[in-house]
Amino acid sequence: MAQNINSSLEEKLKEFIGKNVIITQDGFLKNKYSIHKLKYFMEYEILNITDEESKNYLKINLNQIYKIEINEKDINLYLDNDTIICLGI
Repeated sequence: MAQNINSSLEEKLKEFIGKNVIITQDGFLKNKYSIHKLKYFMEYEILNITDEESKNYLKINLNQIYKIEINEKDINLYLDNDTIICLGI
């Protein structure tokens, strides 16, 4: 993923730290779950999102993201395999 996209994603994720976030996946597989008190870190081109209160987590290979839409209350990540991941407050 391009460095400027990576930095804009990271800026928005900083606003989500400690907040309750709903994660939805749309595509060949659909699901929805919540993250309470979001924490994240990026390691080896992998975005790791964890929950401080439960065992819910999400790991995304940043190299699979071809488009990012950042809005006031959500982030939409478009992945190579026709999957959309939405993180919303």
